[in-house]
Amino acid sequence: MQELASRIEHRLRFSSNELLRMLATALVAAFVLSFRKWGGETFDLTTGIINVILSAAFVFIFLLMHFAVQKIVALNYGYGSEYKNWHNGFLISLIITFFSFGFIPLFFTGVLSFDAISKLRIGTFRGGIMHKHLGVIAVAGPIINMVIVGLLAPIYLATKSSFVFDMITINLLIALFSMLPIPTFEKLRQFKGGTTGLYLFIASRWAYFLAAGVVLSFALLIWIAKTFSFIIAILLGAITAFIYYRIYESEK
Repeated sequence: MQELASRIEHRLRFSSNELLRMLATALVAAFVLSFRKWGGETFDLTTGIINVILSAAFVFIFLLMHFAVQKIVALNYGYGSEYKNWHNGFLISLIITFFSFGFIPLFFTGVLSFDAISKLRIGTFRGGIMHKHLGVIAVAGPIINMVIVGLLAPIYLATKSSFVFDMITINLLIALFSMLPIPTFEKLRQFKGGTTGLYLFIASRWAYFLAAGVVLSFALLIWIAKTFSFIIAILLGAITAFIYYRIYESEK
């Protein structure tokens, strides 16, 4: 624990370039999320700009927490990490938003790229980057977003505030969209890593379906039934992983 605390103190940083990339991601996500909030029956520029700014601020904060936790877990395993956004993902998000008239608020959260820190990996088995470690790092991000939802839940249940529910929704969408297993690319056939979900998918298929099942179940329980239950979500995720394992891996 002291070793991890020392690593966090000396190495946990977001560079100015990382923060600018994250801000760009937050602005695109804010535009997508506020696409249908530019006034009621008539267009209202002031209302729209306020909604974009508020959405961008909260998306930025929650993305920062999402990737900060992943960076901490990465340091625990001896890896350095850097946040990168996905420019083609921005374009895909905007196209889907316009064609769906904002009913499909899809945005891509970006991803961390990793490098093994030789000094921190001394004495470890196979000093390079290991897929199982990347899987654990990947799932740490969605977990912290669900924890934030759990902390906001009592406030929402007590106040029924739409503002608080919007913050809950932002965290659920970050967790959900980060689990999409998509390889990122800037040019055709030039893949440069992938989303958080892809790291976990490569590390372990059944673990991916467990985590994705939990995140999706948790989100649907809240959006459909206003039920904040980690236990039910975990049970549904376990059922999803069990079905996948029985169908695709039990006979291997």
